[in-house]
Amino acid sequence: MVYAAQVDTVNEGRSTANFHFDRFILQRGERRLLADGQPVPLESRAFDLLSVLIDRAGQLVTKDELLERVWPNRVVEDANLHVHVSALRKALGPDSIATVAGHGYRFALHAERVDGEIPRPAVLGSNLPRPLTSFVGREDDLALLAGRLQSTRLLTLIGMGGCGKTRLAIKLAERVSASFPDGLRFVDLASVTDPRHVALAVATSIGVREEADKPIEATLCSRLADKQILLVLDNCEHLVEACAAIAGSILGTAAGPRVLVTSREALAIAGESVVRVRSLALPSADPDQDTRSLIAIEAVCLFVERARQVAPEFDLNEGNAAAVAEICRRLDGIPLALELAAARVKLLSVEQILGKLDDRFRLLTGGPRSISRHQTLLATLQSSYEYLTPDEQQCLLRLSLFASGWTLEAATAIGGYDEEIQVVELLGRLIDKSLVLVDRTVAHGPRYSMLETVRHYAQDRLHAAGAGDDVRERHVAHFLEFARKAQANLFGESMRQWLERIDIELPNLLAAHAWCDRARDGTNQGLDLAVNLRTYWLARGLFVYGQRVYAEALARKSSDSRAMLRGRALYALGQHNYVLGRLHESLDPTLEALSIAREHADDELTVYCLDRISLAYGWLGQTKLALECCAEELAIATRTGDERLIGFALTARGGVCRVIGDFPAAVEAYEQALLLFEKAHDLHNLHNVLVNIARVSIARGALDRARETLAAAIRLVTEMGTLYRGHFALDATSRLAAAQDNWFAAARFQGASDAAVDKVGGVRTSFDDPILASLSSKPRAVLGSEAYDFAYERGRELSLEAALGEARVWLNEGQGDSHAPVRDNQG
Repeated sequence: MVYAAQVDTVNEGRSTANFHFDRFILQRGERRLLADGQPVPLESRAFDLLSVLIDRAGQLVTKDELLERVWPNRVVEDANLHVHVSALRKALGPDSIATVAGHGYRFALHAERVDGEIPRPAVLGSNLPRPLTSFVGREDDLALLAGRLQSTRLLTLIGMGGCGKTRLAIKLAERVSASFPDGLRFVDLASVTDPRHVALAVATSIGVREEADKPIEATLCSRLADKQILLVLDNCEHLVEACAAIAGSILGTAAGPRVLVTSREALAIAGESVVRVRSLALPSADPDQDTRSLIAIEAVCLFVERARQVAPEFDLNEGNAAAVAEICRRLDGIPLALELAAARVKLLSVEQILGKLDDRFRLLTGGPRSISRHQTLLATLQSSYEYLTPDEQQCLLRLSLFASGWTLEAATAIGGYDEEIQVVELLGRLIDKSLVLVDRTVAHGPRYSMLETVRHYAQDRLHAAGAGDDVRERHVAHFLEFARKAQANLFGESMRQWLERIDIELPNLLAAHAWCDRARDGTNQGLDLAVNLRTYWLARGLFVYGQRVYAEALARKSSDSRAMLRGRALYALGQHNYVLGRLHESLDPTLEALSIAREHADDELTVYCLDRISLAYGWLGQTKLALECCAEELAIATRTGDERLIGFALTARGGVCRVIGDFPAAVEAYEQALLLFEKAHDLHNLHNVLVNIARVSIARGALDRARETLAAAIRLVTEMGTLYRGHFALDATSRLAAAQDNWFAAARFQGASDAAVDKVGGVRTSFDDPILASLSSKPRAVLGSEAYDFAYERGRELSLEAALGEARVWLNEGQGDSHAPVRDNQG
């Protein structure tokens, strides 16, 4: 590299001349010395001394001549001359000025005269690594980051190890290279262990040599002062403070450079712009996703490309697409994990790889030689963990037991912390270190989570340390209390909000239920959890989950098989089967629950059990037993004075009266129950009684009342978010349409109702009286099988939400034109 020194002669009678020597430029006219284009601070007399010496470069200049030229017409001690010569040697190097003992000094560097324009210091160029594999995806991210680099001088890319920060930084640097005419310099700090060596590593990458008696930081900042250069500092997480110091020094003393950092946490200095590097885009869980569109998804594309590197014949096809998509989801779209998994295609099928992901840290240990042996998935997470403080490590391990994220309240409870503020501090640090994610868009406050790969690692360490059981006990206790609160709020106006909260926490609730197999009081806790989820299963139509939870909870050994908690769980199972239309299966557990309730003289549970039993008997044709049960139920409920229990009993009486054809008595009972549920703000049971009033109104020919109550029922399930229960209203709306001779609408609404039941594995039982039963069969008889099936199938194609919306419009407009589009479609 050629450096220049320019000297504008200021001595009388001399012309202006430019000189270069070593890496310096001396500008006599502007009275400044430049080193690599940066000004070197010199006192005025030292500058004049250098001007005289460089005019006579290579020649002896006596002390007397120097004193006369630098200090004309003044008497000056020789010591002043020695001081300024020493200053020049410090700036230019110890060999720049030679001493001729007893005579004077000689400028010892080779200096050349430069005429015309001063040459620009040489460009530093680029030392960016050239990866051996292709860069996949992130085009939108690159465009965003390139724009961000235009408005910030320090951009930090943060994310967990293996998420692709380095590759993204290299690609970004390449993309913006035209904006940095002085070059791109990449500094890999992964192997630097001493914070004191960070500045030296940066200086070495730029070609700056350490100077005697001058901090390397000062030399580096001086060299970069007017350089339009992008400095990429890679792998800074273990040297955050040192990297923050050198980046701050460079940017604080120079306007030209910009710094791009990759780290697992931010540098946290003024002016820093932080961007969290996301995982690659993942395929949806839709099993019917088109294979051709799957390859365009970032995670899948990366997996396929890397798989083809080790197995060129590998192809994404209908046979393996589902397994590849699931691998990508299970590995959270982490590029390193996907590359390591793809490397296994050389030996295993994708189905085999998927089957071994529960042991991912042993599976994903080897890969192409382009992946360092230190870049195994396990090593990456171990290094992240080792940089944590002991309290951060403990918090991370405890949080790993959450199955689907957590709230601040939950973290405090299962972590065993006394105050939430402790958790706030720890969560903040784990988020900063890219091990915990935060979602601020959740309706009920911030929600925190981990990538599944991080969670697996932390869980393994937690169990290896023997600390998992205590944390799980606290996990069960917290979510059991949550379920109790939720159940208490699943009837009133806050029902929708609590259903949504349970939706979010369902994986945690199921994990708590599973741990009850081993928990200290697992049998009772499991039964309690099952009991307090019963309304949720019914509201959401999650009957498969409910059936499993009840079966497992009731199968655990108990020291007291006649405990009230077991009785409540048996009732919940019986209610579950009744709503599914499995009347015979509902009776046995409910009758056992009734027996337990009577032993404990528990009026509330007794009323609940008699309610289901009377209705089941009624629809099974055992009307005498049904009437006896509902009479006893009403007597007990009345004795308690609890208006909500009385509403239950009246609803059961209305149902039994409807079975035996006593419609006036049924209407009277239902209308009384309606008033009680409205008074109690029990929206859940209000919906049930509205649909029942509609049914008996249709049977009596009171179609306006039926239309009114069905519209109200559909409005209620929509507002509550309990759409599944809307299929009851759709079924009744089908009967109303038939009663109005609107056969196409009747078939369409019946199709939508049946589809909703089939989706959750229920039994299509409408609990119809003879009149409604005839209205159910009449549309097919009138239309004929072909026309009926066409309208019915169009109804089945509707989503439940769309079907309820269509029914609501139809009900509010009377007959309206709902049948018209069906007829048009029929042609």
